[in-house]
Amino acid sequence: MLTMALILSIAGSVEFPMESSGVLEAYSFFDQSIEHFIYGNIEADIRILQAGRFSWNLGLSMETYMGESWNSPEMKFNIYGGHWNLKTQLGYFLDPLLIRIYTDHECFHNIDMADTLSEYMNNVKLGVLLDEPPPEPSEDPVLLPSGLPDGWFSIGFYRPRGDTYQKGHDFDWSLHGYLDFEGVAFRSWTGGLRYRGDLFIHDDGEGSSRHRAEVYTAYRTTMGAFELHLTRYLRDTQPFRSLDGETCWGIRFVW
Repeated sequence: MLTMALILSIAGSVEFPMESSGVLEAYSFFDQSIEHFIYGNIEADIRILQAGRFSWNLGLSMETYMGESWNSPEMKFNIYGGHWNLKTQLGYFLDPLLIRIYTDHECFHNIDMADTLSEYMNNVKLGVLLDEPPPEPSEDPVLLPSGLPDGWFSIGFYRPRGDTYQKGHDFDWSLHGYLDFEGVAFRSWTGGLRYRGDLFIHDDGEGSSRHRAEVYTAYRTTMGAFELHLTRYLRDTQPFRSLDGETCWGIRFVW
């Protein structure tokens, strides 16, 4: 009887908010080459279902690349470098944290090449995300943060095995983290530092990683935030399109 009452209670609170969040951005590298000149990225995440503290989200991201050919001044679209990611996520809100389990299907596809499948990977990730709204606009300059920095942390496992789910890599498990330190704010303007780190442990026990640092300024509106950033890849030993030591600048809209 108690179980039935709990099921009815959860069912009665089921909503389909269809709320979306995402990023639209373009960025250009200082050290331009055939492999990288201008990158574009779009990410979208939709909350499909909300039942009390439980949620279900679907996400899609697509990163595309352009490089510059030195024997031809035209920009070249590098479809091989295209990076796609499909995600589904189950979450549980434990204010101010979101406890989540999610899957990533990442792929790097070759187009018009003998091997059209290229590399792909599937994994299951467990993690936590600090889910707090942005600070209210201030009429006077203030130093932040007044609380914890925004961010998230995840651990991933590359399962199931086999060519159906994994190809072109030997990752066994991984750690991922992101931190956003807002340092100053004035009215609708904010600025700060961000850090993204990824560590991959391979089947042979060796590791590879990517560490990215960013300084940014953002202007917040009711529609979202417009940002300008300067980003440095401090270290990158990943087997996929290493950007070790590269620096870029870009613009993005976050909603």
